[in-house]
Amino acid sequence: MSFLSIEFLILLSLLLLLMKVVRRDVPNRLLLLAAGYVFYAFFDVRSLLLLILLSLFTWLGGRLINKKKQAGSDNEAKILCSVFVITEVIILCFFKYAGFVAMPVGISFYMLQAIGFLVDCMRGDLEPYPSLLDSLIYMSFFPVVVSGPIQKAKVFIPKIQERKPLNMVRFSHGIQLFALGALLKLVMADRLAVCVDAVYSTPLVYSGLTLFITSITYTLQLLFDFAGYSDMAIGIAILLGFDLDKNFNLPYLSADPAEFWRRWHISLSTWLRDYVYIPLGGNRKGKVRTYLNIFLTMIISGLWHGSTVNFLIWGGLHGIWQVIHRMFTQVHPASADKKEQKDAPMHALKHCISMIMTFLIVNFLWIPFRAQSLKDSWIIFTRMITLKKGVGYYYTYTFIFGILLLIVQYLAGRFNSRNNPIKPLPLDKMYGKVIFCCLIIATAMFAYFGNGAFIYASF
Repeated sequence: MSFLSIEFLILLSLLLLLMKVVRRDVPNRLLLLAAGYVFYAFFDVRSLLLLILLSLFTWLGGRLINKKKQAGSDNEAKILCSVFVITEVIILCFFKYAGFVAMPVGISFYMLQAIGFLVDCMRGDLEPYPSLLDSLIYMSFFPVVVSGPIQKAKVFIPKIQERKPLNMVRFSHGIQLFALGALLKLVMADRLAVCVDAVYSTPLVYSGLTLFITSITYTLQLLFDFAGYSDMAIGIAILLGFDLDKNFNLPYLSADPAEFWRRWHISLSTWLRDYVYIPLGGNRKGKVRTYLNIFLTMIISGLWHGSTVNFLIWGGLHGIWQVIHRMFTQVHPASADKKEQKDAPMHALKHCISMIMTFLIVNFLWIPFRAQSLKDSWIIFTRMITLKKGVGYYYTYTFIFGILLLIVQYLAGRFNSRNNPIKPLPLDKMYGKVIFCCLIIATAMFAYFGNGAFIYASF
């Protein structure tokens, strides 16, 4: 069941109506749980049983860990946590990397939530220990169960009992985020996918310049697709009484790899930091160990995204890039730029060049992320670098949507401290109603309905 399907809109409307009528807390939570299971069952009824079993396994494991923690047996709590986490990692790897088994939808996302739940218990961050009902809701919360944003148990579970009532302000904010996400997905991402799918299916046919422009097309498509999903998920959560953190903040404004990962897929980046990088030792054990921890974290990120060599290379190259950047910034710390900052034009020029270079590197690294094989990645790189002749395919929408993104990024840098400048419209004002209606009409007029699947739903 897609967010953009009639079935989903019926499910969401019915849920909101029942929650408004029932009002009582426990029945409302039961409705949330039931809606999550109905939503997930539309993808695969068989996989629903796995989600329920893993949710029960995680809750029971967390309970055992919590009891050991309360009894003062920290070492035993750590051992238990390791056993349960390793078991869940093995289950994830089995479904993700065993080619003869169909991978359950969303398992990569809700398994990270399950692992985070166990680690939060071991750290003592889940006090009082959550009820079984709240834990099941956490694992199956339908706006995020398929493609995130990834939620941390210590942050999300308290929100279940502190849900905010639906009023006109929250309704206005929620439907606007949902509508914006639909625009990003249907009008922008899915139209760009037409070009990307054609070129990446037969890269030997196309010229080096076409392959370069198409790599930018995919860079834009991936952002609009996943940011669109995240906006819709966050908007739905607002309607249900939950405030989730943003998942994207104009990542292509970044001037270095560290900033990129603070802006791109923020929920995954912070999860990797809190549950992988810091447990590995973070930056507490010397420079060499810090570099190794950064590299290993990015390798794990690559393996999480996919089982092919392409994803391993993508993660490894990001890790190497981050290590090189960290080494360079330690040799040339930010404090050394104070003199240069006095010369504002020179500083601005340097920052602009850094942004362009960062974008180009990110763009090139998306190639193995998207290419169908390592061979195709090599073909694309070599044809681009050598400017091979071939079929020219210059997709108009790449330039249109690229310019629109540049305008938004300029407004962010000029007026909003380089943060996303798009704010909720005041729907109680006439101009707000007019702009929102134009957004809906534009989505209906220019939407491309040939590809409804979200990219990250396959991970």
